[in-house]
Amino acid sequence: MLRFIHAADLHFDRSFEGLKGLCEEAVRLLPERNRQMLDNLVAAAIAKEVDFVLLAGDTFHQAKPSLKAQGALMEALRRLEQAEIPVFMSFGNHDYYKAERYWFAFPENVRLFTKASVTSYDGVTSQGEGYRISGFSYETPHLEQGLVSAFPVRNGETYALGMYHGDPAAAVYAPFSLAEMKAKGYDYWALGHIHVPTVLSETPPILYPGTPQGHSRKETAGGFVEYVELTPGHCRHEAVPVAAVFWRELTVSAAHSDRKKLLAELAEQLLALGNEQALLVAVKLAHSQLDAQTTAAVKNGELQQYLNQLLWQDSEIQIASLELLDDTEAERGERPQLSAARTAQHLAVYQDQQIFGELLEELYRHPIAGELLQEHPAYQQDVLAAANDRLAADFALEEDEK
Repeated sequence: MLRFIHAADLHFDRSFEGLKGLCEEAVRLLPERNRQMLDNLVAAAIAKEVDFVLLAGDTFHQAKPSLKAQGALMEALRRLEQAEIPVFMSFGNHDYYKAERYWFAFPENVRLFTKASVTSYDGVTSQGEGYRISGFSYETPHLEQGLVSAFPVRNGETYALGMYHGDPAAAVYAPFSLAEMKAKGYDYWALGHIHVPTVLSETPPILYPGTPQGHSRKETAGGFVEYVELTPGHCRHEAVPVAAVFWRELTVSAAHSDRKKLLAELAEQLLALGNEQALLVAVKLAHSQLDAQTTAAVKNGELQQYLNQLLWQDSEIQIASLELLDDTEAERGERPQLSAARTAQHLAVYQDQQIFGELLEELYRHPIAGELLQEHPAYQQDVLAAANDRLAADFALEEDEK
């Protein structure tokens, strides 16, 4: 059995965005959250006794990572070296590779992909099972060439894995197709670039683990790495939480609430989200029938600051933002929020006929349904248009913050 952790898009030197009104202690601890996520990832790898760790691009958020950030990463990699866990690391569009940027030599357990061309590393586990890991890195912020065709064919190794930082729907980020990847016959494709956990295929597994630490309220699905167990012809994978702080969104009805009830209700609902986790929560007050003084306390941040001090006494929950909604916004605010840009990006993924076909595999095999699908070539576009309409109806689609 081959056991490994697949992580991508750590962006661990990125600042948290969209925050205001946090209590002083929470603000003081915030810069350490990224480091804590990195520690959690290392701890998970050691606890799972993995054969190796895959870091599939954008480990850093900055093209020129700071000395402090580089030092923190090297310390984490050295802890994995002490545990005799190899690390295979590629560089993405954010942290595209240039050797002269690095102050430190990477530890000996780290295998780097440094070129915008495919290279491979062969290895053997402590149990004597052979594997080959192939991948590439960005050397500039964009990579317009798809590289799946350059990945080597299997060569007798027990396991073949591909690392690929790219987007099937974006021409400047190493575009690829699912059919190309499947044709290689690999056991696993470790993807990076999309921050939301996304499984493109289960046979073989081709997936994005998402970002292990969300840095804005648009990344509420983040916070995990993928733990994978491979045996010949079979894969089991599970999402393992490693984030130091998770993002949540909460819409609270303030209809007919007086000040005392509003304070109690807000605190109760926030603590109900889970006081065993560190949380950053974007709160919206819907259908507000508040007096002028309370409205002013919301708008000038006084209410948020008070609640954050109160919450910090019993939890690590903080209100990242507190907003009032008018009637129209309240109607939208009662629905879960989705990023319009992310939604479009994910729907674009399913423009790939092979990926779309994965979803309908059983229907295509059905003697009647399969025949009907063949007679309607526009079915894929009709489904995607209907999905977009349904998302717009069920969710509040918001543009990403610039």
